[in-house]
Amino acid sequence: MNGQQYYHRVIGRLKNCYQFGHYVIAAGEELSGESSDPLFPSLAEPVHQLEKFTLQRGLQVHLPVVGERSRSVLMPMDIEIFLAEGNHQLYTDRHSQGKLFNLTLPLFRFIEELFRSRGMPYLLDYTPSGGHILFQNLLGYRATDEVQKIGFVEEDLARACAYIDPHDIRRWYGVSLEAAAVFNGLGKLAEYIALLAMQLFRNNEAEGLLPVTISDSLDRCINFDNTWSEGSPFMRAIRSPFSLHKKNQEKYGNYQQPPLVDVIGACFDGKTIPETPDIDTILDCMWDLEKAADHARQFSGYIPCSNETLIDFINEYKSSDLYLFHRDFDGQRDIPRGQALEYARKETHIPDWSRQILYFPNPSALQPKKLIGFVHDFLIHANWQPRHIANILRDMYQDPSYNWTQDFIRYPAEEKANFWARTYSAVALWKTGRLKV
Repeated sequence: MNGQQYYHRVIGRLKNCYQFGHYVIAAGEELSGESSDPLFPSLAEPVHQLEKFTLQRGLQVHLPVVGERSRSVLMPMDIEIFLAEGNHQLYTDRHSQGKLFNLTLPLFRFIEELFRSRGMPYLLDYTPSGGHILFQNLLGYRATDEVQKIGFVEEDLARACAYIDPHDIRRWYGVSLEAAAVFNGLGKLAEYIALLAMQLFRNNEAEGLLPVTISDSLDRCINFDNTWSEGSPFMRAIRSPFSLHKKNQEKYGNYQQPPLVDVIGACFDGKTIPETPDIDTILDCMWDLEKAADHARQFSGYIPCSNETLIDFINEYKSSDLYLFHRDFDGQRDIPRGQALEYARKETHIPDWSRQILYFPNPSALQPKKLIGFVHDFLIHANWQPRHIANILRDMYQDPSYNWTQDFIRYPAEEKANFWARTYSAVALWKTGRLKV
């Protein structure tokens, strides 16, 4: 079975994934001649083009995080194994992938129990390197209102969200400030869940297992890739359930293999749980499109919406040190633009390797394993305020003399800097016993 034949079998369920969206993002090297982005060749087209991208062209397809006219915001938690130069092992063959994939199962079982025990709906979509935890949040509902209240929108992000471009379907309507705040609030909840997991699995490394991290800040880890919550909401998407997954071919050159596929493991509506607990069945489906198409019949494709049980979970988060830290971070005053980097270069309580980043930030100031140490040094050793560490990053990002390839308009510099400084300041405080979850 080829990709197009697989999509013919699942297209009805795939369409249901786009219930709240008006466009689909297709991605892959096949689009390199059609896309303006050489690093991530992709096209965003009206959702009625879904069949063209799948049945006709067999492309990978992605869900936008923000729904049509800002009426919904998707939670797209992304958990994956990171093995640096060894990542190819996840895409070489079913056996080697399976041995590594099993290392993620305790983490997924923890997250599922966290949701199920509270009655919080979710869909678990497994990928060859991990999985996605998905649920929709509808604007105007009580639970989503509470998420919005914990959100924060920077000025540069607000400007980016307000911009309307009739030639870019992602920006036809802009993004409302309410939806942008929900997007930020969901990112904070994802950070809370990540720290809960890091606390539970804190002895992994000592026991010879992969440590749990936020983003790939270690060369070997299982990480919550929370970067989906950094940047403009209209630029954020996640590969759709039922989508083909072509990293085995496109990144690792295994063109003799068929494309892999993402496979749903469970869908919890708050009461009932259609699921496939046998992980061997899941992995077999990833490597066999015929089996994946048969397996897909168990699931409708509709991504469940949050309900009022999410409010109780938000209250749990609000009783934690992390919430107090987030509230303090959002309320801190910024150092005027340009001055934070100047002050940082005069700081005497940082090591030389962090000082080097101040003068040569590209690409280190974008790399998680460099950023986590940089933030730790300024916070713990030099006693800087977390928001002021963000201001250092902001000043570096906004200086074009460093020849950035990152688009700091679509991914606003202030918001990006705040994300990294906030996230890794919380990690530094947790690691040194100054923040409890």
